[in-house]
Amino acid sequence: MKRFIACTVIALAGCGTPPASPPAVPPKEEHGEHTHERDKLLIADAGPYHALLTAHLSKTGHELDVFFETADAAASPVAIPIGSFTAEVQIRAGEGGVKKVEFKPAPLNERPAGEGSDRCSHFVAAVPWIDPDVPLRVTFEFTVDGKKVSARWNDFVPRKYAHHQD
Repeated sequence: MKRFIACTVIALAGCGTPPASPPAVPPKEEHGEHTHERDKLLIADAGPYHALLTAHLSKTGHELDVFFETADAAASPVAIPIGSFTAEVQIRAGEGGVKKVEFKPAPLNERPAGEGSDRCSHFVAAVPWIDPDVPLRVTFEFTVDGKKVSARWNDFVPRKYAHHQD
């Protein structure tokens, strides 16, 4: 009988520990200013697109390349109807000086077939002054078809994201 009473008391008391609460659901990630990596590319949200930044490091001069693609799972190239755009490159990712650089369409042989002179998915800027091992902050903003397109990459280290080095 003592055993029955002891078991009843323990069962009613619940062993003194509160019931486990369900795990917290993490908040949904908002589509905003954040970056992702894919191979040698740093990806930023750019309005309705993704903008991918990489470096071309060469003894004859360094370049930054920006590619535009759809923001869906297909990640297909998107030809933007602009001739060029200006970006700000800040050395030491927020601590150093800022330089403006102009991104121009890459040569046709470096772009998907069918892109003409009025639309481009791959832009290139000459940046012979960068140190490949020093982090950069790269930002741009322009309007396409009435929509703001902007992106910012923080802590872009050219050597880490270089698709070519010689």
